[in-house]
Amino acid sequence: MKFDKFKFKLDKYIYENWTFRIVTLILAGVIALEGYLIVEKVNNQRVVILPPKITKEFWVSGNRVSKSYLEQMGTYIAYSLLNVTPDNSKMVLSLILPFVEPDFYAQVRSAIQEQLDYIVNNQISRVFYPASIDVSKAGVIKIKGLIKDTIGNNVVNQYTAEVNIGYTIKQGRFFINSIIVRKAKL
Repeated sequence: MKFDKFKFKLDKYIYENWTFRIVTLILAGVIALEGYLIVEKVNNQRVVILPPKITKEFWVSGNRVSKSYLEQMGTYIAYSLLNVTPDNSKMVLSLILPFVEPDFYAQVRSAIQEQLDYIVNNQISRVFYPASIDVSKAGVIKIKGLIKDTIGNNVVNQYTAEVNIGYTIKQGRFFINSIIVRKAKL
């Protein structure tokens, strides 16, 4: 009789023990799944940005951005960098440098400053007319267009140029890591 009671209680405790183990494992799995889903939602959050002038619709989501966003950023950087006169040359740095990745800040700043010094020393007014933009390769925006350098009313230099803007996207923020302006191959 005592053995039957002991066996019954032992079986009951074993059953309860297994039940608690299974419930604990299920709850741990649910918590892990919820944690994963929260991290995924945070990383894939879309941020809609409304600059003063919007030419196309775009989106930013974590480390991914739309093609139109890259096109607009590339156009903005090219315009800011290559439409320059001796009078607005100091403003060019303040427009471009906030977008430069900290690791490449000195390198990009010196390249821009070299170009600006050339323009100021020679009293050149430079205008850039973009013709095409290519964002198909990840990490590079390629813009082709016409550059005209004028001194006074005389065009002293005119050529087709290619602007290669190296970039990275970190948590939705656009960073420049290189800017190369060179004559385009025909």
